Amino acid sequence: MFLEKKWGQIREYILNQVCTVKMIVILPGEETSFHYHRLRDDMWVILSEGMEVQVGKNIYHPKAGDEFVISAGIPHRLAAGENQGRVLEIDFGFSSEDDTYEGEAGE
Repeated sequence: MFLEKKWGQIREYILNQVCTVKMIVILPGEETSFHYHRLRDDMWVILSEGMEVQVGKNIYHPKAGDEFVISAGIPHRLAAGENQGRVLEIDFGFSSEDDTYEGEAGE
């Protein structure tokens, strides 16, 4: 939901839902593995400029404020450029690092 106010705006991501919220920090020049989850969907809100996002075969160079929704089973990766990268992650469903699988789904 997006709500305009006289003083600005509110962007509501979750309302009365079970979720997990994380801050992901990627060191300069580093990247996460190319991985997927079976039990949850992820939403990323990019907070830093200069990052690279891969969702499936698609590669993006988002600006701060861009958002991505990654469904369960879709492989994804985050990479930082020359500077540290920060991403707000909201997990919908069962969130556990045990639900992280390397590579393409079904490999």
